[in-house]
Amino acid sequence: MIFWIVGIVILLVATAVTTLFWQVNRVQRAMTDFIIDHPGETAVVTYTFDENGILVDDGSAVFHNADEPLVVASVMKTAVLAAYAEMVVNGELDPNEAVPVAEWERFYLPGSDGGAHIAGLRRVGLAADELGFAVDQTAVVTLDDLATMMMHYSGNAATDYLLERVGLERVTAVTQTHLRHHTPIHHTLGYALAVFNHEAPFSLAWVQSVQSRVASGDFSDLDRLIDLYTNDARWRQAQLDFMGSLASQTVSGEEMWAFQETAVQLMPKGTAHDYARMMAQVGSGRFISAEVSALMQQKMETVASDWPLRLLYFDRFAAKDGTTAGVLSLAAYSVPKRSALRGENRVVVLLTNGLPLELFTQQVQFQGHYLLPIDLAQARTHFTRLRH
Repeated sequence: MIFWIVGIVILLVATAVTTLFWQVNRVQRAMTDFIIDHPGETAVVTYTFDENGILVDDGSAVFHNADEPLVVASVMKTAVLAAYAEMVVNGELDPNEAVPVAEWERFYLPGSDGGAHIAGLRRVGLAADELGFAVDQTAVVTLDDLATMMMHYSGNAATDYLLERVGLERVTAVTQTHLRHHTPIHHTLGYALAVFNHEAPFSLAWVQSVQSRVASGDFSDLDRLIDLYTNDARWRQAQLDFMGSLASQTVSGEEMWAFQETAVQLMPKGTAHDYARMMAQVGSGRFISAEVSALMQQKMETVASDWPLRLLYFDRFAAKDGTTAGVLSLAAYSVPKRSALRGENRVVVLLTNGLPLELFTQQVQFQGHYLLPIDLAQARTHFTRLRH
């Protein structure tokens, strides 16, 4: 009887593992198919780098549409982290400085960050109300807490508070020096308010007019919306009421998706090549300075939700991802545990724009923008397809 039970358990485990690997391959294949079929809306860069962050010519590199600027979504937060880290290292910011929650939450727009703000509150032991604001408005966090929330949970409000403290000019200096093809980075609250705006709800004409001005370097529309939300109590309440009513809106799922896909083009764009170079330099400790790189490594290599990747695939793994309508992106460096590239330093950048709703939903559900880079870092099956 014991042997029968053990045999059944082994069979069930083997079946579960087989099913898991089948599912992983299915998701990887679907993303690879999209990249191959949409070469202008996607970008992939992966290669081995040495102790100086320089590409090693070992035959395991892919450069697909590497220099085309695409929407990077929250991957741009690595540039904010870089500016923050440099100021901390230079003594311009104290990472232990106390920040009142109420000041940080001036930039919080409920329903616009996929629960990241609530997760950040939970991390520091704070409860959230029904909208996601901290129940205890007298509480304080540190600047370092906010940097962690930005990188571990992709908190938009944390990002915007750091942007206010660091200054857009310092972030621009990072992009102009290290991400040379990047469009300007602005407060995430402005992009969210332009898309979900109670003054012009789901107006494509409005969004397109804002896009036109942003593309020319005019951020006055976004600045006006941010000022109203953070300083005009009546306008802020109207916006909060609007966000609360979104669930009852009569706009169809397909219509809303088409609107949001257009609206995300407001967001910053960068190239896979630039982000790969940046991540390789961070991973090798050569980005800006060894001290700046170390602080960035600490924030990116300690994301709790990445533990399965470290357990199963990598001796070292660091990444920042981005997710918004039709956009999945990831910039990462890693050291594979196995494959012919075991023990090597690898960088992978994946940028996909224009994903249709069904495929986007599948990839988000199974974290496809992480699963494909597993294959690319190890130069396995789908790496070979993209290489050819």
